[in-house]
Amino acid sequence: MLMSFSAVLLWSLSLHFLNESLVQEKTRLYRNNWQTQLDQLQLAQKLWLQQRFHEVEIWVQKNTDSQQRRHFINQYYQHYPRLEFIRVVQPGVNVGEPVSDIPDCLILPDTQPDAETPPIKICLFNEQLMMALTADIGTSNPQKLLILMKYFSFVDDFEKLTGRHFYQEPGTAVSPEFIETKVLSEQYQAIFEINQDALSVGRLTLSIPVESFLSIWMLQARWVIPLWLLLSLVVYLSLYRALIQPLLTITQRMKKMVLTRRPGNSYDRQFLTPGLVLLHKYFMYLTYLTKHDHLTGLNNRAIFDERLQQAVMEGKRSGRKYALVLVDINHFYKVNKEFGNYVGDGLLKQLAKRLSNDLRESDSLARLEKDNFALLLEFRDEEVVTSLVEKLHQSLSKTYTVYGRKINIGVSIGVAIYPDHALDMEELELKGNEALLKAHRGDWPVVFIQQSSVQTDYSGLSLIQSLRLALDNNDFKLVYQPVMDLKNHNTSYFEALLRWKQPKEHIQSIEKTIALAEKNQLIKPLSHWIIETACLQLKKMEDSPVKIAINLSMIDFHDEGLPQRISKILQRYGVAPGKFMIEITEGQFMQEPDLVISILKRLSEMGISLSIDDFGTGQASLTYLKKLPVEKLKIDQSFIKNMVDDNEDSTIVEATIKLAHTLCIEVVAEGVESAEIHALLKQMGCDYVQGYYISRPLDKNLIQDWMRAKNRLSGTELSHSGD
Repeated sequence: MLMSFSAVLLWSLSLHFLNESLVQEKTRLYRNNWQTQLDQLQLAQKLWLQQRFHEVEIWVQKNTDSQQRRHFINQYYQHYPRLEFIRVVQPGVNVGEPVSDIPDCLILPDTQPDAETPPIKICLFNEQLMMALTADIGTSNPQKLLILMKYFSFVDDFEKLTGRHFYQEPGTAVSPEFIETKVLSEQYQAIFEINQDALSVGRLTLSIPVESFLSIWMLQARWVIPLWLLLSLVVYLSLYRALIQPLLTITQRMKKMVLTRRPGNSYDRQFLTPGLVLLHKYFMYLTYLTKHDHLTGLNNRAIFDERLQQAVMEGKRSGRKYALVLVDINHFYKVNKEFGNYVGDGLLKQLAKRLSNDLRESDSLARLEKDNFALLLEFRDEEVVTSLVEKLHQSLSKTYTVYGRKINIGVSIGVAIYPDHALDMEELELKGNEALLKAHRGDWPVVFIQQSSVQTDYSGLSLIQSLRLALDNNDFKLVYQPVMDLKNHNTSYFEALLRWKQPKEHIQSIEKTIALAEKNQLIKPLSHWIIETACLQLKKMEDSPVKIAINLSMIDFHDEGLPQRISKILQRYGVAPGKFMIEITEGQFMQEPDLVISILKRLSEMGISLSIDDFGTGQASLTYLKKLPVEKLKIDQSFIKNMVDDNEDSTIVEATIKLAHTLCIEVVAEGVESAEIHALLKQMGCDYVQGYYISRPLDKNLIQDWMRAKNRLSGTELSHSGD
């Protein structure tokens, strides 16, 4: 700051002296220019007066009549108003004799009697300074001709030439003072002396247009000061790199030396000035940034690789085992796209905090890049690492609240073990990335890399393993509830429902199991099993026109790869897409409606039938109903069960049926449990009914019996074999 202030002061002084020299030079140029103009105007004035004298002289010589001369002179005055006096002096007048109306200059002797043009003289007339021309005219009868004009008439010409205006200070008639009207005392001035022979007959004062130093300083300071500040900043940064930064390093070493040699010395700060202490803190902070992620405060890749290398070297000496855990957020770009980068950064901070809370002091955590995190876990037995990874997965799968927004994300975790999967750092990182890639592409969110030579199984996560074992052991089954066509009382399709084979052996119900799988992002493999099982049943019913409908989770409809997965399964079992139906709950497309609608359109283009389940319980039903490529609409059973006794429910159901038919959508009523409801729905024009009045859900072995029994029944009879 002192350097900058000194530089500005030096620049201001130099500008002042430069301005003074420029003012003097400008004054000199103006003065010379004006002096030249005044000299030229005075010369032109004399020439003009001589021309007028010759004109009058020629006319007077040709006309001797006094009356004609007087008339001519009067007319001549009007034509040249600048002339003040014209007189022809008759012969016999004694020049030494005073004449009242003859100017004093006539008494003066003629200085140039032999000149072709009479000399111009200066004289007083009516107390004003005049320029006079006088000479003898005529040969036989000599006479004198006298012409006068105001001496200072050239000042009027100077006003017209320069655009300046003057006023005459009161004083003697011989030496008047002409001052420019706008001349101020503090302005620069140029004074011109008007001389005749050796006498000063007048003065002319003009102002010189010169800018003040303050105005020039303000004008140039607008760019000089910012430029100098920028230059000062560059110089400071150069000094910081070349001098201050090395000085801080030396200072830090000195401080460590003092603390080492004089432990407990409370006066160690005396070796550092306050300014250097502050700069030292800044330097340490910059050093911190080179080792940590600026957003989350975790270690960065450089520090994590260094610790991973140290762990591998330590493992070779001591035989310790380490798990490299790579964590990545699924489709993180969608969070930034929907909520903005600011919310995305907040999500990363919360995820980093959850990772930190679930780690031990011996574990290492780092953010590698974007939404990719890495952990290094030391363990002795397999149960420890599997328990830690499961705990991490469950913690990261919970709902996040970022700046008031509820955000659900899925995470993929890849795990590689040293020394089981790799013997050096590079290979271990390669195996970890391979496991993470499999977690992204597969059905399971947590993948332990496996090799044929490795006998240890690290996949024993309690929650994930329990679901995996249930699928592998075939603990699930699908039951099928018929949906009847009210027009002909034939079975239109079966809705597949998930059930435990042995529900008494499981602590949690199937509904809680599904909810738990959704909450922990484990629904994908379960949905895959449901689709395959339904296709296998359709394969057995290939001669029947009846369809099978399945329910998928909200998470499935936010997976862009869902249509391709379903297409591969249908092709594998040879099932026509037209025999497959998917029911989507109304509220499932509310989080990302555009994505869900695009996925549903792709499924519809494949030939798969689509139906809206539980209609009326979600939000924005009418808003998105016209956009969805659905064939059927299933009214939620909460409106159906009491519609006989509740007029409001009845009105809602009837209005929904009319609305759906207007949009060319068929209507299914679920929860039909009585003949009265069945009859009322048929009266309202409902297309399909489903419920215990028709049949309870059937095991797959009873489907054929149900179809044969329905074919034997008449159109008015209803079976209750499922009750």
